[in-house]
Amino acid sequence: MADESLLQQVEDQVMVCDIQRLEQTLPALGQATADELLAALNRGVEKARKKFKQGEYAIPDFLLAIDAYRRGTFYLKERFPSVGGDQAPRVVIGVVEGDVHDLGKNIVAAVLEASGYHVQDLGRNVPNAVFLEALASFQPHVLALSTMMSTTLDNMKKLIEQVRQRYPETIIFVGGAPFDPELAQRIGADGYAENAITIPDEARRVLTGAASRRLDQPRP
Repeated sequence: MADESLLQQVEDQVMVCDIQRLEQTLPALGQATADELLAALNRGVEKARKKFKQGEYAIPDFLLAIDAYRRGTFYLKERFPSVGGDQAPRVVIGVVEGDVHDLGKNIVAAVLEASGYHVQDLGRNVPNAVFLEALASFQPHVLALSTMMSTTLDNMKKLIEQVRQRYPETIIFVGGAPFDPELAQRIGADGYAENAITIPDEARRVLTGAASRRLDQPRP
């Protein structure tokens, strides 16, 4: 059984982005299980996410908390190599072809990673063929597409149609300046998050709904 006070310190150190103390505290938790350590890290980054959502943290504060979380998970994987496994949802994310604005995408990728997703970030100005190759090799549960420009929407719509034809079970999220829920629906996406902070909740909602629909389908 782990020392609860040390687990609380891990949680607080992630929340306040204190990497130096976090790196001292984690090795002191010799009796802690992987689940206990991961839960403490998750609570810390979730508290930071709520502070960002409520306007108490600026973007740099939140990114530092994510960096602390990543340091913690890196330690966790070194100590427990099998932690996480293949059960975590997989995400392919990128900015579509014709757009090089990637700050929002980078934040979304970091938030999803900190929320327990396996993220493959393809970068910016990504051709449709590269997205399709990544879907074939990585076999993600979620494809997250970003753009800040309305001029790329037609091409994004074509990509979504291709994904629907080849990988119909893949959940598709869109985000960026042009989008609202109505446009996201018209372009063929399953989900839309108004900002990076809401996307983990939206992803859980859509993934849970998709799993329920599959369970409800009659067996052949």
